[in-house]
Amino acid sequence: MMAGNRNMMFILLGMLAVIVLIAIAINGTQDTQKEVTIPEEILDCDYCTFNYRTPFTLAYTYLQPDGNRVVRGNMDLLSADYTDVELSGKPEWVISAASNNGSIWAVVLDDGAVEAFELSNGDIGKVNISPAKIHADSPPILMIKNDEAFLLAPGLWNESLLSHPVVLSSSGRTVFIETSGDLVFRVNDRESARLEVNALPDARLLLDEDERILLLTGPTEDYKHGVLGDIIEASGITLVETAGTPAITRIITVPEGDVIEGIAPIWTDLDGDGIREIIVTLSNAEDGSRHVVFDDKGNIMASGPTTGNGYRWRHQIAVAPFGPNEEIEIAGVLTPHIEGIVEFYQLNEDELTVMSGLSGYSSHMSGSRDLDMAVAGNFDNDTRFELLVPTQDFRELTILEHNETGIHMQGHLLLDGALNTNIAAVTLANNSVAMGVGTDAGILRIWY
Repeated sequence: MMAGNRNMMFILLGMLAVIVLIAIAINGTQDTQKEVTIPEEILDCDYCTFNYRTPFTLAYTYLQPDGNRVVRGNMDLLSADYTDVELSGKPEWVISAASNNGSIWAVVLDDGAVEAFELSNGDIGKVNISPAKIHADSPPILMIKNDEAFLLAPGLWNESLLSHPVVLSSSGRTVFIETSGDLVFRVNDRESARLEVNALPDARLLLDEDERILLLTGPTEDYKHGVLGDIIEASGITLVETAGTPAITRIITVPEGDVIEGIAPIWTDLDGDGIREIIVTLSNAEDGSRHVVFDDKGNIMASGPTTGNGYRWRHQIAVAPFGPNEEIEIAGVLTPHIEGIVEFYQLNEDELTVMSGLSGYSSHMSGSRDLDMAVAGNFDNDTRFELLVPTQDFRELTILEHNETGIHMQGHLLLDGALNTNIAAVTLANNSVAMGVGTDAGILRIWY
């Protein structure tokens, strides 16, 4: 009797398995995804239909449209005045652009709400910004047009919520990464072009002086480090010409076994020949991370040392004349989540040589897509470029200068709470600089 019941149970289980297989064959496998809600404020998109002949300014969390985190101008940060603004929530992003009266500062809170302020002659007041809310996962770009503030935010046209659109000033076209991975061009409410680039979902769209676009492509899960927001990294770099009919002009594929561990290159002239190079961090499970320079043809021009072990990251931050004799150098942070060693590299033939290093700093919080927590500029009002980085606990900002004897701390700033946003900076009309950050205490602090 027991054997008969057991046989009947096996028969029923077999029939159930067949039913499940038939259902899968008919309907396909279904992925469980988090429901995405687009804030209503984005659906009323003020910047989508503007007259592009009206001048506008775009500001980026990574400061320069080519991905180089450098602010132009001068300031004496250690003796600068500052103002604190109490926010209605915890800030995630801060971004600033010059205005007719001074500077406008936009803050995105952790729930996607947006607050904006104008700083003028030391006085700060709240101003309107559109939209008043964006998706909490979306990085912002600030547009100033006719002294009005707008955030370019995805959500209207099936864009990737982990990236951002850009606007081409020459044509007024809005360009964005679609959820399919395509690069889409729109004029007002009409799609004008589409390129199948297979973009990294959280890639930043870099621009040069000719409005060519450079972005990371070929998403892969071959290297599951996962410290930059997910386990998806890029396996390639794509260059797009936007003049006339948009076209892919170059696809760079990284060496087998490597991935690009980042969300954007630095696209700048490293060797002084007037031609932009492409700087990325390549990583693999065996050797870890190294900085690599590609020339404009897609060839590897130079490589730096590896971390020696997998799942150890190098963060490329900026290219500027940091050297003791104003040599062009790459500034970065080795393992910002562990001991945080600030490094300065120089290009020596086909090698990137570490000229000096100093531990105790950071530039990134593990798991975050905010790679803009360190910047370069002239922060002590001399003729030299310095690097501004947070300490490992993110409660201080430190000015570091590379001189003849190594890396020296020029001074530090104690924050009210821990740094929780990128470091925002803006060059003002008189070539002075204002700088701002948001802290986990719900404070926006601006030095000017």
